Amino acid sequence: METITEVRPVQKRLRISLADGSAWWLYPKEWRQLALQEGDEVDPEQFARQVLLIQYPRGLKLAVAALAKRACSTEEIRRLLARNHYGEEAQDMVLCKLEKGGYLNDRAFCEQWIHYRSSGSYGAARIRQELRRKGVSESEVSEAMESVSEEDQVEAAAVLARRKRRQLGPAEDPYKTKSKIIQYLVRRGFSWDVAKKAYDLTENDE
Repeated sequence: METITEVRPVQKRLRISLADGSAWWLYPKEWRQLALQEGDEVDPEQFARQVLLIQYPRGLKLAVAALAKRACSTEEIRRLLARNHYGEEAQDMVLCKLEKGGYLNDRAFCEQWIHYRSSGSYGAARIRQELRRKGVSESEVSEAMESVSEEDQVEAAAVLARRKRRQLGPAEDPYKTKSKIIQYLVRRGFSWDVAKKAYDLTENDE
């Protein structure tokens, strides 16, 4: 048995601490349903189970709401749940439910993100970096990025190169213009080779 050492309000929730060092988060209404108070002794495993049964359905609701707004990676949903103080077991249950239901699929997410960012004229390096930040595994990213051809990248970069050229105007020194356009494309995540080919493709545009 372990003693409930503290029940502390934090914003709209309660942080319930046990003597073993574990901490759990519940809303006041949920806490009242357990009919417990600070100083009571509880079986830690049974208490964890009670909290899990409360956290799981609302954690699932939170995750579904996030996915309704936009596609997310598995790690993004885990981070969302962790930020909102859901226990690891509740996180695992929510992720398992979503994966089985087909709502979470990192490979499909990668493909959607690549299409979305490529159409927004971002280069492969930038897209890779974004996917890694979203917690997608390197193997998933690499496999999905195979669908992005150099030809597609040059075409997308050329669109940006033309736009940048119009912004710079005809008064720019040709060498400075070339340098600025290529550097701009590299900052957008295109490789130097792709940026150079895109510039060459647009060099003689009117």
